[in-house]
Amino acid sequence: MIFPGISFGLVAAFAIPGLFLGWAQAPRSRWVLAAILLSMFALLGVFITERYRLVAVPGLLIFAALGLSILRRAFAAREFKNAVIYLALLTLATTFVAWPQRDRSLWALDAYNSGWQALESNNLPLAEKKLAVAYAYVPENSETLFALGNLRFAQNDPSAAQSFYHSVLNLDPDHKGAFNNLGVIALDAKKYPEAEKWFRHAEDVDPRNAKTHFLLAKTLLAKNDRRAARVEIDAAIALKPEQPEFRELKQQIETKFQ
Repeated sequence: MIFPGISFGLVAAFAIPGLFLGWAQAPRSRWVLAAILLSMFALLGVFITERYRLVAVPGLLIFAALGLSILRRAFAAREFKNAVIYLALLTLATTFVAWPQRDRSLWALDAYNSGWQALESNNLPLAEKKLAVAYAYVPENSETLFALGNLRFAQNDPSAAQSFYHSVLNLDPDHKGAFNNLGVIALDAKKYPEAEKWFRHAEDVDPRNAKTHFLLAKTLLAKNDRRAARVEIDAAIALKPEQPEFRELKQQIETKFQ
């Protein structure tokens, strides 16, 4: 655990020289490095947020402590060569960690992550504040616009939400989330042909998404299209048979048209 006031960057800066010196002077520490690298490679396929990055912290703390221990021993034994090497590595690591980022999307990342987490926990005022900061940095980022659309949807402002979702699709024409949410808004407004259109687009992007098939089945049921509704709910159940609401909708479809 990192105590309040100690940032990830500070831990990383002290860990880097410990990592190199530990590799050379403490071979058993290589297992810790292997664990850190394994966690990093495991995260390559996902969008990195603060909670994922913290997985590497225990290993980094070990290397930071190892590096400081090597420095202390070097001064105690008057092995100034090792001390100079450590301090040189620490200087390079600090420069690397603290190097200013010119990519505005990187500046927006923390605000976006905080805003998304606040939105998931239904803390809408905090989400508004954080996502506004992210939007100020990257007003043409599709994921930031999508998060703002979700915020407006949560605030019961479907018109503003639609505006953001359309902006998302202008930037990313295959954004499944925007298609689905536009479909939900149309379904809530009982605009069933429009809802079907959006859900069909989402289905084209990801045909194995059970939720999309479920929402499309609800729309088709509302349109009294029994045959098509059956096809979609059967597809949803085939993908996620454990979902009780899928089976409830199937029962509704069968009951309505008896």
